Amino acid sequence: MNARRIRAVFRRHWYVIRHSPDEVFDILYWAFLDLLLWGLLATFLQRRQIDLPVPVGLLLGGALLWALLWRTQMGISTAFLHEVWSRNLISLLASPIRPGEYIAGAILWTIAQLAVGWTAMAVVAWTLFRFGIFSLGPALVPCLAVIMIFGVAMSLAVLGLIVRFGHRANVLAWGIGGMLMPLSAVYYPVTVLPGWAQAVAQGLPLARVFEAMREVIAGGPVPWDRLGMALALDLAYLVAAAMFARAMFATLRRRGYVTRYV
Repeated sequence: MNARRIRAVFRRHWYVIRHSPDEVFDILYWAFLDLLLWGLLATFLQRRQIDLPVPVGLLLGGALLWALLWRTQMGISTAFLHEVWSRNLISLLASPIRPGEYIAGAILWTIAQLAVGWTAMAVVAWTLFRFGIFSLGPALVPCLAVIMIFGVAMSLAVLGLIVRFGHRANVLAWGIGGMLMPLSAVYYPVTVLPGWAQAVAQGLPLARVFEAMREVIAGGPVPWDRLGMALALDLAYLVAAAMFARAMFATLRRRGYVTRYV
């Protein structure tokens, strides 16, 4: 890994966003919209005294953690798509930079975006709805880690598919999260899913994290066993996604698919 090349990728995307207010709008708008919608709904339920366990915490906690996953996956995926849209992929492949260095730079850039955007969401959640994400206590760090690692794995899978199938797969950068959301039990327990869907959800680290979040917010102990299994699944998905992306990049070079981006 060459630190200068990683910093160069970071600076490349920093220069883009400095002169693209639409990019800033896209980063902040959808996440804040979800937060406001779920926060207002939770407030309505609370004022009507509907018998739900800690509705504000459950819904806003789910919204915040899902926004973290979505922004992690989108940040890395769109960083690569910028190279495609600007017809810079040929130059990138011809440069000395390695795929791992580019991904590291994209991850660093995504973390910088999250440090601003997601922190602002957490502040808004506390200011408007008096919900603090730190109410998760010691479970907060493993929850955030599992969410972000899985977001990286999702983005690597998307990159591999885009490299293999071209522009037709671009929509997955926005759609893959929506495909997994119903099975991730973001706002409801896994038990409400059909039997086959529950089996699939058990294989997703996301469902385990959101179940753990609800348990902690409801006043229960931190389910370390559930979070540990989620982390183990995370690492397995990350390794598999990295191997898949690497294989697709090798196929791109070997079969000449790079001509799609000329």
